[in-house]
Amino acid sequence: MRFQTKLMVFISLLVLVVTGLLGLSFRYMITSALYEEIGKRALTVANTLAVDAQVRDALEQTDTTQLRLRIKEAVKPVQASSGADFITIADRHLIRQWHVNPERIGTPMLDPMNDKVLQGQSFITESTGSLGRSLRAKTAVYDGQGKAIGLISVGFLMTDVEQNIRTYTYAWLWFMVGALMIGMLGSLLIARRVRRELHGLEPVEIGRLYQEKQAILESIGEGIIAVNRSGQVTLANPQAIRLLGLPPETTIDGCELRHLPGAAGKLADVLVADFIVNSEKMKPGQEQLVFNEEIEVQQRVVVVSRVPIKDRSGQRMGTVASLRDKTELLRMTRQLTEVKDYAEMLRSQTHEYTNRLYLISGLIQLECYNEAVDFITQESEQYRMHRTNASTSLPDSIIASLLIGKKKQALDKGIVLHSTVSGVFSALSPTLEWSLLAAMAGNLLDNAMEAAAMPSIPEGQVWFRLEETDEAIIIEVADNGSGISEDIRGKLFVKGASTKTEAGHGYGLALVHEYAERMGGSIQVHERTGGGTLFKIRIPLNTSVMSDEAKGGYTHE
Repeated sequence: MRFQTKLMVFISLLVLVVTGLLGLSFRYMITSALYEEIGKRALTVANTLAVDAQVRDALEQTDTTQLRLRIKEAVKPVQASSGADFITIADRHLIRQWHVNPERIGTPMLDPMNDKVLQGQSFITESTGSLGRSLRAKTAVYDGQGKAIGLISVGFLMTDVEQNIRTYTYAWLWFMVGALMIGMLGSLLIARRVRRELHGLEPVEIGRLYQEKQAILESIGEGIIAVNRSGQVTLANPQAIRLLGLPPETTIDGCELRHLPGAAGKLADVLVADFIVNSEKMKPGQEQLVFNEEIEVQQRVVVVSRVPIKDRSGQRMGTVASLRDKTELLRMTRQLTEVKDYAEMLRSQTHEYTNRLYLISGLIQLECYNEAVDFITQESEQYRMHRTNASTSLPDSIIASLLIGKKKQALDKGIVLHSTVSGVFSALSPTLEWSLLAAMAGNLLDNAMEAAAMPSIPEGQVWFRLEETDEAIIIEVADNGSGISEDIRGKLFVKGASTKTEAGHGYGLALVHEYAERMGGSIQVHERTGGGTLFKIRIPLNTSVMSDEAKGGYTHE
């Protein structure tokens, strides 16, 4: 059964039950009120006749004919005006002297309550008499000395009472039918509204979607967090709680994002603050999207992408954001860099050693065996010494593999790459990341070799120096190229700025600047004596005592 049908049936049954209970209560109150009203009317008529002097004088007569004649004259107008179904008058011996049925006149009244009436008590009772079931009132008639000389009984038949009750009941039944019709119509409108608000989904489908949503949120590797307009968290998966540095069992739904411990306030600035500031300036259809914005949360670099949540009218209801731990991205970047450098080294070695194999093959064909053996021995010893020096003098294998690959790459381009490594690399900073150092060195070496390989440079040379001091690690990359042109010097580290017209350039130096800032370092750019450019990167080993000048940024000389 569809949800709309279920809702209609439920509301209709509810209206039917409520109106039925109200109808029973109303019928009970109407019945009680009618009984009370008719009983009081009967008692009033009885009391009126009891104090009537004509009735009292008639009951004191000894002549039965005169007694009944006088009572008839007194009772007829009262019965006509009161609408009573019957009026019975008995003398002190409880013999009927007046009755609506003439055949009953002269017969005794056998109700056991009559004796109590003659003793001074008045009653309103429901009983069955000679005319049927009726509601009657009984009272005594007293003479001038206060002595009971007769009894008056005034009654209304229950058929008239029940007819009145049925009249009210029919009216109430029509009211119930009308209420039921209104309830069904209202339930139909409510069901349609609810269905529209639920996007036409049935409750079973909504439950399944909720379970699927929970499974998806727990299975994805990214943190997902949603907030409303006021910054209260409406959804957060376990990965988001972990990235915020909270215990795994913590529930933050309904909490103010800015009031959470740690650096959640920075995340609130991205998700809420700018919306509050710019909401009045934004046009209704203008999107507020943020992709790959980096913030620091719990000493982690988190990449945030944000999209707004909007209602049917296009008004923003909140924000949902994905959080990615850049630590994982950096690990993958390091692995990709190693693979890339290894592939470059293999390509260079393949090209180089193919030529050397041709040389050895030519020496053997010319039967110059001694020269061939000497050449093979010399090449093997140079490669062994170069590999040993690179791997033993450097603190991280990625730097060593980078230099090996770059040396081969420089040879292919006809460039001489000079490298110097000094220091024991023992007291490293906790913020120092060798993958970032390798990325910075690789970008600077690529730019230097490209500058030194220009046709206008007869002998291209590149110098690389990696040094550890007591306070910092220093990377210097220099070339003897033509230097930096004036049009690019002011925007050297701006993302996308490049002298090349091809797409995909202008990001290397921007990344170098970003990575240096992340590790609290600085970059200096100098014009090299003798021509060319010198880049100097300084990464402090103790960020707590670094100078203000060293905290990120770059200078150009």
